[in-house]
Amino acid sequence: MRARKLLAYAAIYVLWGGSFLAIREIVAVVPPFFAAGFRFTLAGLALLLWSRLTGPIQLSPRQILDASTLGLIMFTCLYAGLFWAEIRIASGIAAVVSAMIPVWIFAGEVFLLRTQRATALSLGGIILGFAGVALLALNSTSAAPHTAGPAHTSTLAVLVTVAGTICWSAGTLLSRRLTLPRPQKANAGWQMFSGGFLLLILSAAAGEFRRLPPPPVLLSTRVLVSMAYLVVAASIVAYTAYVWIITHDSPTRVSSYAYVNPVFALILGATLAGERLAPLQLAGAALVLAGVVATLVGKQTPIRDKKLVSP
Repeated sequence: MRARKLLAYAAIYVLWGGSFLAIREIVAVVPPFFAAGFRFTLAGLALLLWSRLTGPIQLSPRQILDASTLGLIMFTCLYAGLFWAEIRIASGIAAVVSAMIPVWIFAGEVFLLRTQRATALSLGGIILGFAGVALLALNSTSAAPHTAGPAHTSTLAVLVTVAGTICWSAGTLLSRRLTLPRPQKANAGWQMFSGGFLLLILSAAAGEFRRLPPPPVLLSTRVLVSMAYLVVAASIVAYTAYVWIITHDSPTRVSSYAYVNPVFALILGATLAGERLAPLQLAGAALVLAGVVATLVGKQTPIRDKKLVSP
């Protein structure tokens, strides 16, 4: 059991942390909406097939509608922005901004749903997170040293990534009131598939199909390895590890991935992609991570029990 836990934590720490650099490698060659849509359509189909082969699936019309709604809010909105933004900002910065998701969720629980009580530490975490994101947005000029474009483009990319994380957080909160497919693999699979399919529609509407690279480039080792990593390692293996570990360890300990992933992503970006952050950007990243840690540590017991949400 201990060895299996260690492997599960390694999966969610390393595989999710490495996904941001894999995204950057793909969007350097493939249009962003098409890349995101292909990733989640394929990953969703794989999870649905796996779920069907390992047991019965509950998939009523109501469950399909509710899961498709979450697919739009969480996968389409978040990953359209994230893949687009990583053309313009460093993968490490994208990972740090994405780490704000548990902070937004907690803020929604406190101020909107009233299902959590705020402590001084958790409120301080929310403030630190806001301050860190603001610092990153205001100092994003050199976030992606290998990309061209005016400074405001990088700032916009940070804000688009923030908007995507807020959409994911809103979907997580909404999921508690919806009727979703069972088992959890089928639920995640349908959300990924529907979100990915809508991303492909968005890609077609944006004219990306006409801008796809020629087959030798599209099927290059760089693209195939990065996409295989995102579909198999980051979407299927890491997700499966998460679902298993969340039922075998404390939620507080499992939630540590929220601040470990961006640290790993920053290290990968610096060592493998030559990403160099300015001092103020490093300060912003540190504030965000401190805010996430403070928010997660400062959370109290919920006021009333809540349904398990979809990761």
